[in-house]
Amino acid sequence: MSKQGINRREFLEKTAAGIIAAPLGLSTRGKEKTKTEDRIITRKLGRTGLRIPIVSFGVMNSDSAELIHQALDRGITHLDTAHVYLRGNSERVIGEVLQNRGNRDKIHLATKMRFARDRKTGLFIETGNEREPGATSENLFRQLETSLQRLRTDYVDILYLHSCSKPEMVNYEPLVQALVKAKEQGKTRFIGVSTHGDEPNVIRASVDAGVYDVVLTAYNFAQEHRDEIKKAIAYAAGKGVGIVAMKTQGGRRLQEKGEIEINHAAALKWVLNDENVGTTIPGMTAFDQLDLNMSVMANPVLTPVESRDLQLASLLPGKLFCQNCRSCVPSCPHAVEVPTLIRAYMYAMGYGNRYQAEDVLIRLPREQGLDVCRSCGTCVAACRHGINVNGRVRTLLTGGLVAV
Repeated sequence: MSKQGINRREFLEKTAAGIIAAPLGLSTRGKEKTKTEDRIITRKLGRTGLRIPIVSFGVMNSDSAELIHQALDRGITHLDTAHVYLRGNSERVIGEVLQNRGNRDKIHLATKMRFARDRKTGLFIETGNEREPGATSENLFRQLETSLQRLRTDYVDILYLHSCSKPEMVNYEPLVQALVKAKEQGKTRFIGVSTHGDEPNVIRASVDAGVYDVVLTAYNFAQEHRDEIKKAIAYAAGKGVGIVAMKTQGGRRLQEKGEIEINHAAALKWVLNDENVGTTIPGMTAFDQLDLNMSVMANPVLTPVESRDLQLASLLPGKLFCQNCRSCVPSCPHAVEVPTLIRAYMYAMGYGNRYQAEDVLIRLPREQGLDVCRSCGTCVAACRHGINVNGRVRTLLTGGLVAV
């Protein structure tokens, strides 16, 4: 046994059922399958009253119309996207699919709006740029109109204020008023907040704000603070706020070199075992991923072997998944925004989404991004969870993953 408690051979021997890997290949052809072969389990999404299958489609990394068509054919009814995903192409493809099918009223459609924030405080600011517009009511409606045109619809079912990492952000008055107005105008049926930072406090603040119908939160077995997130989710459910879970599998694989793949089925089941979660939005880019996720919906109960897989995996050091705890920030003498760089690496390497990685990096001021790292001879930034910060930054700089 290694000093970390378990070595690779022991890990694989103990996970007798094997690790189920979900490759990210952009397959364009799938097996013919009718949705009558799939078992569909639904839950009510809080006070919205919507009944949605417990597995939905996070359309972040794929612009395959055929994959979206097959997911809908097989009983998935909720598509989650964002104004910025694939630089707008995610929304465009969804719009084409919905127009071709002619059943918009049968699909629950969600999109998200992201706005500029101060790099020191992390809070919304009114000044921005083309990629990250200022946090104003005018910019929200401008983005929303563009999204509705791309989606070829006059309303969405859920409109999220995207990527709120601090509780104060959910109460930013200009955007809150704009969201409420969009709901009153019928441009969205429900409004919500998405978060993948300080999730417990953001969830509670969103509930206490009294205006949000849904919270979309990162939630997976690899999070150190998963128990606190679970408690916040229960608080939200108790107040009638619907919960949608994202980043449910914690990335594609567990560690840097990819020697151990995440048991994706087990990871998704872990989230679904929390009955306060209305639905999940795992990203899918290939038909075998759709098959896997549909099989989980058919039987979401964790087996003892799957539980052991996740328990052992949660103990491994140096996971690919970033906790976004920001403990690395003070260790960089140049004040580089290290967590954002690591998030870009995750998009590029964990999800195979180069465009999203580039968008994340481009939003960074030059004095906080890769330009500083490029001129730095020695990286001393340290992660208390064992992530190799220097290695990931160097990969971003020299690996050809992104064009910035």
